[in-house]
Amino acid sequence: MHPIETPDKTFHDGDGVSELGTILPAWWLNQVQSELLAVLTAAGIQPDKAKPNQVVEALRKIIDEQAGGKGLPVGAVIGFPRAITSPEGYLKADGSTFNQSTYPDLYRVLGGNKLPDLTRSDVGMNAYFAFDDIPDGWIKYDEIAAKVTQAAYPELYRKLVAQYGSIANVKPVADYFVRNVSDNSQIGKQYPWQVGDHHHMIAYAAYGNDDFNWRPLPYENYYTPTEVKVGDQFFVSLGQFNGTEGDNQASKKITQNHVDALEGRYHQKHATILSWDHAYTDRFTAQPYYQDNTPKYIGMVLCIKAQNSLDDVVMWIKAFGKVTNAGALDASTLAAGLQNKSDKGHTHRAAEISDLGDAVKQQMAAAMQHQASTNGYTKLANGLIDQWGEVLMGWQSEGPVKVVFPIAFTSECYNVQITVKSSGRSGSVGTDLTIGAGEITATGFSAMLNTWAQGAAANDFQGFAWRAIGK
Repeated sequence: MHPIETPDKTFHDGDGVSELGTILPAWWLNQVQSELLAVLTAAGIQPDKAKPNQVVEALRKIIDEQAGGKGLPVGAVIGFPRAITSPEGYLKADGSTFNQSTYPDLYRVLGGNKLPDLTRSDVGMNAYFAFDDIPDGWIKYDEIAAKVTQAAYPELYRKLVAQYGSIANVKPVADYFVRNVSDNSQIGKQYPWQVGDHHHMIAYAAYGNDDFNWRPLPYENYYTPTEVKVGDQFFVSLGQFNGTEGDNQASKKITQNHVDALEGRYHQKHATILSWDHAYTDRFTAQPYYQDNTPKYIGMVLCIKAQNSLDDVVMWIKAFGKVTNAGALDASTLAAGLQNKSDKGHTHRAAEISDLGDAVKQQMAAAMQHQASTNGYTKLANGLIDQWGEVLMGWQSEGPVKVVFPIAFTSECYNVQITVKSSGRSGSVGTDLTIGAGEITATGFSAMLNTWAQGAAANDFQGFAWRAIGK
């Protein structure tokens, strides 16, 4: 602001005799008024003569907006509640790519056009709890079938279905012991109890009342006496009742008499089963005794993480500074800019101002923010935002192609239009392929690619152009 034109640049009251009071020229008062109005305009406040504190309100608003827009550097990561879907100046840190020309500062900070992926989750991890009061975000593992739905726990549902095919295929733990997955086993499969490779003792009496011996047999041969052959080592486990208890001589061998006795060729008393292992209910039928192979254990509650610890927070990265003057033409600023093109107290005609056209263009460009490129946008004076772009690609497969807008719409996207790019060959895919727009949000959409009609070729498809209108 220009100071008052007095010798000491200050105002004087004067005494009416030796000194007159300072005369305020109209240009100075007009300038003061313009300065104050510029503050209100910058804050978006309409002047109201009934309000004496509008300058204070304007300054507070400007300070708050500047702090919100410049408090974090480009590239800083911050978490927003999940309900906030398009914070101004931020991109979701989900590992996607962005246009270098749209966000040059972010590209320079990151050293590339790929956003960091901060969507990592602890959903699906297992833990045992020593109490029944299960923490929030966890559910009992054996309640998966009853509680895990796509609506209740979407992330866990998606992971389990990808692994098992359906929630119904997730086997409960029940009373199974959990063990590490090896090369011969797979995740989530139930394996029954099995008897390992071991031997049981089955006793029989060989021939002769004075040769009363115990002979161990392999459990898998308990019903086949012929497995005992002449020349086998005669192992005495409980000794002989002939005064030489505990005899275990290597020279003792199974003889034909022993075999004959075992096969029932002698009298009943010479080949009598004396006892059998307690792992069997009778002499000839194997009945595993489960408790023999059950390890000691302590009971705890096995749970699975059903909800991410940061499920209510989404991480975003600072992409650019706060956008101000979103399309509204600031007439007062434009007038002030034009006024500065002339000397005070002098009148010019438009034809006499050589760079008037350039000044108007600059002011209009500043008022209607835009990005003039293949992927760009224009913010119109009525608040609408017009965005456009193209995706160059060859035919890959059916399915969605994610498109991110150059800037996020403040409110919502009203409409998306897609045009197929093709080689122009007669009967090419450009005339047969329709690309729909789905999953439309304030930040982007999915181009839904479907197959084309007979007679078209994959190399006819060269990508697509799009245009979106929103506010």
